[in-house]
Amino acid sequence: MTIKDSVIVITGASRGIGKAMALRFSRLGAKVVLAARSVDVMQSFAHELASPYLIVKTDVCSESSIHNMINKTIRTFGRIDILVNNAGFVEARGVMDTSLKTWELTLKTNLTGTFITTREALRYMKKTGGKIINIASTAGTGPRPGWCAYAASKAGVINFSMSIAKELELYNIKVFCLCPAGTATDLRKKLVPDEDPTTIMQPEDVVNVVEYCLTDEADVIESQPIIIRVR
Repeated sequence: MTIKDSVIVITGASRGIGKAMALRFSRLGAKVVLAARSVDVMQSFAHELASPYLIVKTDVCSESSIHNMINKTIRTFGRIDILVNNAGFVEARGVMDTSLKTWELTLKTNLTGTFITTREALRYMKKTGGKIINIASTAGTGPRPGWCAYAASKAGVINFSMSIAKELELYNIKVFCLCPAGTATDLRKKLVPDEDPTTIMQPEDVVNVVEYCLTDEADVIESQPIIIRVR
């Protein structure tokens, strides 16, 4: 698969890793769909996009919002080659301080949103094949005291990714699940507010791995959690 001329849908594209992916893949010639709730933020850097793009206000907690985004993508570009499920939410609380509302919002954003977006995109991707990149976290690979909802949601993303990878072989769709360690994003600030962001991975480090996963050479490592820890 080549990035140039591919249609790439990126959720959570307004900030952090999502924004970095949108800028990188646009420079490489992809047609990029930026999907997030903050339209004004995405529009603020749209002048930096070097190829055709589409900005769609999208709430991954809403099935109808996701459906609308996928339909607009198909009407505009005619297909989806690559889907990146990157949207995320966190509110760092211990188990006794985690409200049901926070628990449900965390799982709805990080896990259910990934499921619905994948399901809707597959209605079209199954016709042509492609790649799905799910952004999980090392928090989903082991205990994270104080982050119970977030860790549980990312563990779900990991297992979801492994489960659908085998299912989608029939359609020539490869599934990659990336598990970054601490990365300098707004979400990370909520988890570790006192951390110096210059001492941890940057969004571009994660994008480097995503870019590799979009090559044919990476197909041998699909369907398994890929730990990213470069610093």
